[in-house]
Amino acid sequence: KVFLKLKNANENEQLCHPKLGSGSLKETEILNINKSCKTEQSTFQNDNAKAAFTLAEVLITLGIIGIVAAMTLPALVQNYKKKEAITRLKKFYSTMSQAIMLSENDNGPSIDWEKTYYGDIKDEDGNVSIEGNRNATIVYFNKYIKPYIKYVKVDENPVELQDGETVQTDSIVVYLSDGSVIVIRNGACTDFHFDVNGNKPPNEYGKDKFAFALCPRNKAENECGGSKNWCAYCPTSICNTREKALQTCKTQPVSCGRVLMMDGWEFKEDYPYKL
Repeated sequence: KVFLKLKNANENEQLCHPKLGSGSLKETEILNINKSCKTEQSTFQNDNAKAAFTLAEVLITLGIIGIVAAMTLPALVQNYKKKEAITRLKKFYSTMSQAIMLSENDNGPSIDWEKTYYGDIKDEDGNVSIEGNRNATIVYFNKYIKPYIKYVKVDENPVELQDGETVQTDSIVVYLSDGSVIVIRNGACTDFHFDVNGNKPPNEYGKDKFAFALCPRNKAENECGGSKNWCAYCPTSICNTREKALQTCKTQPVSCGRVLMMDGWEFKEDYPYKL
């Protein structure tokens, strides 16, 4: 369209400036021709002007896009973190449930698996032995769990910082291929503390850390309810309803996994923590 206008403009240029006395044109006819040419040229210039954005219009558009992005990006990040956490939680719970089932085929009901209780192993001073309790965790894990799960590596001698000093722990750490980790500890039940994003922050219960328990017969009813002995941790006495579990989650974040378990592994609107 622009090309045709240019072509027409060039052709009309020859007609836009006729002189008096040329041919049979009169003065009034020449004035009408010049007026028509100016109108055509003005229309052509206006059409060209409308084909481009001004700098102000571009800056305003970019500003609006920036505001919209600033308003929506936090929500998108939050939703992504929730989806990632729930996906990994469901995968972990399912993987462990399957591993326990496979192990039961070889070792009998998990509710009757042999274990040493926390506090039973003492050091020479009569205190609970950190090393002894960790060794009990290793024995339990190697026999009942390790052959039935896939993992990247197992740290059987982890350390942590306490008051600026490196100290040994009574736990072992299992690293999974998706970047999540399981900290396993010998307690009244065997405790599995699952961190959906490994060592990345915030490393807080209820946000990216969730506790699970695999209990022997004499602890199963109190921790998981009835004959069920593998569950998200929260004592049945204070988590026997969803309302009580939610209230416990608010005051004891280590118990928040039970709320998610009751909700079918979903973050409901009233879940008290943001990831």
